[in-house]
Amino acid sequence: MVIEALTQIGWDCYQLNVDVPLVELVPSLSNQNANFVYNLAVCSAEAYDQAFLPTLLDALNIPYLGSNSTIHSLCLDRALTKLSLRGIGIPTTSSIQWSSGDSLPDSLDYPYIIKSRFRSYCQRVSSDSIVNDQESLLKKAEEIFNQTGEKVLIEKFVEGREMVIGLWGNGNNPEVLPIMELNLSREKPLYDAEIESKKGYVDDISCPAKLSDEHKTMLENMAIKIFRELNLKDFATFHLIFDQKENLPLFFEINALPLLHYKHSAFPEMCSHHGVDYPIMVQKLLQIALERKKHERS
Repeated sequence: MVIEALTQIGWDCYQLNVDVPLVELVPSLSNQNANFVYNLAVCSAEAYDQAFLPTLLDALNIPYLGSNSTIHSLCLDRALTKLSLRGIGIPTTSSIQWSSGDSLPDSLDYPYIIKSRFRSYCQRVSSDSIVNDQESLLKKAEEIFNQTGEKVLIEKFVEGREMVIGLWGNGNNPEVLPIMELNLSREKPLYDAEIESKKGYVDDISCPAKLSDEHKTMLENMAIKIFRELNLKDFATFHLIFDQKENLPLFFEINALPLLHYKHSAFPEMCSHHGVDYPIMVQKLLQIALERKKHERS
C-alpha cells in the first residue's frame, strides 16, 4: 500500500531488497538513481541491523525517511535508551544489567522482567519473561545471556496502564497523535510477542486513551521533549507504563522507525483515530521528510 500511495502523487517507486550483500545493494541504489528512500527496514536478527541502511544512505548522500543511524543504534539498545531518558529528566522503569557470574543485589523487589539488552525480533519479550523469585530470574537471565553474549537487562515490572504515544513532524513543533492504550488482562499482563503476532494492536486498544487533561498534557510534553532532545526525525513512537501506585508515567521504549503495517501497527492506527487514512499518512510522512531535508540543505 505504501507504493500505491506514493504512486498516486506522482512518484515512480520500486521496492528495494536490502537483505542482499553490500556489493549488490550499492549498485542497485546507484542504478536506480534514487531521489529518496522510504525507509521501512526495521531491526531484524542482529542488534544494529536497523542502523545499517541509514548509514549507507548517508554515505551515498541519498535522503530517506526517519532518523539517522546514531539514533537507531541508541533506540535499539535498551540500556542506552534508559540512560538517555534519565539524562533528559524523563522517568523510566528501574533496572540493572547482569552478566553470567555476576551477583545480584540482596533485596530485589519482585517481580521483574528479563530482557535482552538489544531489541531484535530474535529476542522478544513474552509472558514468561516475568519472574517472581531469584531462581527464575537467574534461569531466564542465563538463558538470554547464553543466546546473545550480551549483558541482560533486569527491569522492574510495574503494574499500570501501558500506552503508546506517536509523533510526527520536525523542528520545534512535532505533532502528537492520539495516545493509544493497550487494554491488557491479568492473564496477559504485558504487551508481548504472542499478542503482537496473533492480534496486533488494533483488536484491544483504546484510542484516544481516557486521560485527564492534566495527564494528557504531561504525556504529550514528555514525548515532545524526548523527540526533540534526542534529535529524532520525521516520526517515532514511545512506550510507557502509567504507574498506578505512584501516578507517574515511566517511559521504557523508543521506536525511531515505527512499523507501518496496515490495520496492525500502532502508528497507522493512531493516525486513523486522528482522521488521517493510510494513503494520506504515507504521503504526509514523505512530505515531512522532504521538508526536513530542504531545511537541512538551506
